[in-house]
Amino acid sequence: MSSTEASNAEIQPNPETPVDLAKKQAKRVFIGFAATVTIGLVIAGWYVGGRIFAAEKVHAASAITRPVSAFPVAAAAPTIAKTFEATPVEEPVAVAANAAKPETAPAAPAPVWNRVEPQSGDLYLQLATMGPNSTNEYLKILDAKGIHPRIAPGPSENLHRLVLGPYPDKAALEKEQQELESAGIQFIARRY
Repeated sequence: MSSTEASNAEIQPNPETPVDLAKKQAKRVFIGFAATVTIGLVIAGWYVGGRIFAAEKVHAASAITRPVSAFPVAAAAPTIAKTFEATPVEEPVAVAANAAKPETAPAAPAPVWNRVEPQSGDLYLQLATMGPNSTNEYLKILDAKGIHPRIAPGPSENLHRLVLGPYPDKAALEKEQQELESAGIQFIARRY
């Protein structure tokens, strides 16, 4: 055997022992599947861990901001809350250059909100915290059920709290809570 034959024999497989391509392909598929499952488990663990830590942060924050409802209510002189009503602002009327233009329908009047400025120690039932558009819609729903909440300032300029009260004692509060529960309205007791 010459040297070129020897080197060719080393490079090429022996024709007597054929390479089993099916076994190699099966091995590649198995390794690919195992790698895919491993990567999926790592990503799932990362996601679930992140959700757990996020929930712990929210839980800690809600424990700080949860309203305190210390009963019995101290007998104090009732405070008078300021009630504000929205006054509609008249918009300037533009003179039309073309008299043939049809007139637009007048805008709906701005809703009148019964506002309240809670004083320290006042006890309220808070129904919701929402933006102005949602507040108007929810007020219509509550009005249809015979519930007339007042609007208190929210945590930011664009949010309003819908509250009922103030309540002079625990008995009046519990009576209102039962009425709201029977109407299917969710609420929280809130002391300012």
